[in-house]
Amino acid sequence: MRKWRALILGNGKNQGRKNVIWNMIGSLLFALASIVLFAAAARAAGEYAGGIFSIAFTTGQLLLTIGYYEVRPFQATDLAGQYSFSDYFSARLLTSAAMAVAGAAWVGVQRPEPVKAAVILLMCLYKLVDGVADVFEGEFQRRGRLDVAGKSLAFRTVFSGGVFVLVVSWSKDVVTASAAAVAAAVFAFAVFDLAVIGEFDSLAISGAWKKVFGLLGDCTSLFIGGFLYLYVCNAAKYAIDAHMSAEAVTYYTDLYLPTSTINLFSGFIFKPLLTVMGTSCGRGEWDKFRNLMGKLLLGIAALTAACCLGAFLLGVPVLSLVFGHDLSPYRSALVILILGGGFNAAVMLLYYALTTMRKQKLILFCYGAAFLLAVGTASPLIKSQGIFGGAICYTGVMAVLAALLLTCCLYQYHKVKKQ
Repeated sequence: MRKWRALILGNGKNQGRKNVIWNMIGSLLFALASIVLFAAAARAAGEYAGGIFSIAFTTGQLLLTIGYYEVRPFQATDLAGQYSFSDYFSARLLTSAAMAVAGAAWVGVQRPEPVKAAVILLMCLYKLVDGVADVFEGEFQRRGRLDVAGKSLAFRTVFSGGVFVLVVSWSKDVVTASAAAVAAAVFAFAVFDLAVIGEFDSLAISGAWKKVFGLLGDCTSLFIGGFLYLYVCNAAKYAIDAHMSAEAVTYYTDLYLPTSTINLFSGFIFKPLLTVMGTSCGRGEWDKFRNLMGKLLLGIAALTAACCLGAFLLGVPVLSLVFGHDLSPYRSALVILILGGGFNAAVMLLYYALTTMRKQKLILFCYGAAFLLAVGTASPLIKSQGIFGGAICYTGVMAVLAALLLTCCLYQYHKVKKQ
């Protein structure tokens, strides 16, 4: 066990570079996992099963917002130690239990067909493991070891995802493969996170439940906003599932998955800078904070432009080859979705900025407005324009949300500068 821990922790040299590299590797693999798992399910079990798996995976991700409760951004920037790891861990046990109950309630209310219900419940459990592991990774990050968090994410993603791909390829059954992935994720969490956390803090239930509920209270606005945000991201997919076929869900998912590319690569840069953002706010270095945010937003804009051009020139043939479906009728929808991915990356950056400034209620206001817009536009656009309408819905709502968050950030900046 000691040798295994030593292998994970490394020698402590070149820590800054290791933090960036392993965060990049872990984030890349985690983002690619959804693409790989969906592609494997659709190819091995067929387009209909692929559509079911896509909705189940999306639902598990949506319910994961309950498990996360958006504590990670708060935890990673809690450099003063307002809350202990036992507080964060105890809070995560409560939110994970709530996530499991919500998953069962979702299936009970929706009453999908048996196969779809089984896959949704299994994907809820699969994501629940991610939720529990996240609080360990958040502690690694808070202690300056983002590399260990990246290694944890990479190991769990590769191991559980690899098991899913092997089992679905062999069995041609998404239920069996999903169950195997859950078991693999639990094993990976046990042999990595549980084995390492003792090097940073003791694994214990908090004895100060007032502090635990205080932590959840501090993050409630972030949680509600995060839940609304994830629904906004997937409103079009749910509308397609309601008004079109499972095969249409598969085609939309083919086009939607690459939108995470911009968010992924921008995250490589700004996630390691969360502690820098927290330090700047804590010291009142607002010009440094503003300049950092401006440079990151410009980088996102440049990356978005490059990705849109690449999607227009190469996106359709590459995605058709990867997923095995003819996507040539959807070139325009793909480019619009990629543009929406750029707005999404800006949204996440601005979200972290407002979280660092501890302006959770402003985030909730912005997400609430975007949620209402998505609810009001998704179904009409899908009914009239099909998959293209889904792309318009996603990108339009993301653009509005980014504009609202940017306005709030600028307002807060000018407010603190006057003080």
